[in-house]
Amino acid sequence: MPQLILVLISLCLPRHDFHVSIAQVEYKDQEMQCTLRLFREDLENHLEKDLAYSLKLGEADEHPSADSLVAAYISQEFNLKIGPKSLKQNYLGKEVEVEMIYLYFFYPCPEKPAELVVRNSVFFDSFDDQSNIVNVRIGDELRSAYLTSAESEKKLVF
Repeated sequence: MPQLILVLISLCLPRHDFHVSIAQVEYKDQEMQCTLRLFREDLENHLEKDLAYSLKLGEADEHPSADSLVAAYISQEFNLKIGPKSLKQNYLGKEVEVEMIYLYFFYPCPEKPAELVVRNSVFFDSFDDQSNIVNVRIGDELRSAYLTSAESEKKLVF
């Protein structure tokens, strides 16, 4: 718990020497609705490393391919499974607030799951100290997964 408090307080600081993402997942209206919070600079740098242009996420002159690149990356790195079956991710869009970026996506899920496997390997190939927190709410129950490169997925039971 003290680690979580430190991470949350640190998110308010203007510069970051740590690497963390926080995802909120909620089962609602037969969907797993997701919000993923990242540092904008980290996402831009990661996506731009193989590009010959700048994405300028959230700026007036944002590159036209920005959303498709973000969607492809998040689809590859963030996944939800019920049993052996991966759910199909649908990217909705993003919001940029100064240094943070919020990514919105959902997974159709006709039935309320009793178990859910969450995987979030965002930036594990970029930062040795990257950690990813995934909070999942199904009904009145909240479960959390603290993920690192050593354990990039976790089963949550409701």
